[in-house]
This record gives sequence, structure tokens and C-alpha cells, in this order.
Amino acid sequence: MALTRGIGSALLAEISKSHWYPVVLVYLDWPGGAVRVHSGVGNITWASATWQGVGGVGRIDIPGEGISGVATRASLTIFGPADVLLTQADAQIRNRPGAIYLGAVTAPAGNTLVGDPVEMFSGYMDALRFTISGEGDVIQHGLQLDLGTGPSMRQMAAILHSDEDQRLRFPGDTAGRHLINIEARVSTLRWPAS
Repeated sequence: MALTRGIGSALLAEISKSHWYPVVLVYLDWPGGAVRVHSGVGNITWASATWQGVGGVGRIDIPGEGISGVATRASLTIFGPADVLLTQADAQIRNRPGAIYLGAVTAPAGNTLVGDPVEMFSGYMDALRFTISGEGDVIQHGLQLDLGTGPSMRQMAAILHSDEDQRLRFPGDTAGRHLINIEARVSTLRWPAS
């Protein structure tokens, strides 16, 4: 069995068992300081840091893997009281890094790791929104965060690239001057000399 993620032997042996206990760890470079949480209860010490357990108050949606090279998105949601979540709903998180790891623990919702977790997704924080959902009398408030892996939609939507664009992105680079009128030169019909 060959894995390309660089999974450690202890974690590989644990997840190869017929019964094991998963844990998800999330790192976010939040404006007020790094956030490190996990899906269990209590604290986990890993990678020279303490990861706080949030139990069952969150949800993670990670995209499937493919070979297309298309930018993908992951979604993280934390549930809680509206007044607490709203204090973070306008945080300036855009383009700050984030990562999601999968590991194994020794007990359900536990905090003792078996081996080192493996990275499942990493990218940048892109969108943050307050959500309300529920059925009947049960209302659930959440804070949903999107993580992206490629260029933002605004960058991908650009259809032109000029000398000015090149100089804005790379000050001092004058290679863009060669782009001026290049389309006209390429598409001009040239008759052979007679």
C-alpha cells in the first residue's frame, strides 16, 4: 500500500485497524492570534502547540481529491450562541492561512494522539458568514468559514493583462511592455511576398 501524503507509520497502523477513533485538527491564522482546535474534548499537545477541543459543535466539509488542478474549497462551521459568534463575524480573515489535519486518538472524543496527524487540506481563508438554520423551534447559529486553494475568483476572472497590470503586481518589471499590441501582431493577416 503506497500513500503519497507522507503518513507516519504509527498513524497508518492505527487507521489500518478495523476499528479506530478519528480526530480532526484545524489551524487558522486568526487576526487576534492563532486558533488551534480539534474535534475531541480537552486539550491535545502536538507540533509544539496546544489544540483545544470543541467537541461536537462544529462541522467540516473537505472537497474530494482530484487530478484536475482546479482550485478547491473547504468549509468550516462552528455553532454557538449568536452574540458570541457575531463578535467574530467581521474579522479581517481574507488571505490568511489555514490547515486541516486528520489524526487518530486512543478513545472516542479523546485527546491522546496515535502518531502524528496528516494534513488533509491547506489554503487561505476567503469568506466568513454568520448562518442561521434549524427546524421547528430549534434554531442553530453558526459561523461559516471558507478556505480556498487557488487564486480568488476576482483574480481568475481577469481577461486582460497589460503592461500596467504587470508593473502593479511586480514593481520594476518591464516585461509587460512587450505585451502592447501583441494580439494585433499575432492576428494580423500577412500575405506572402510575391
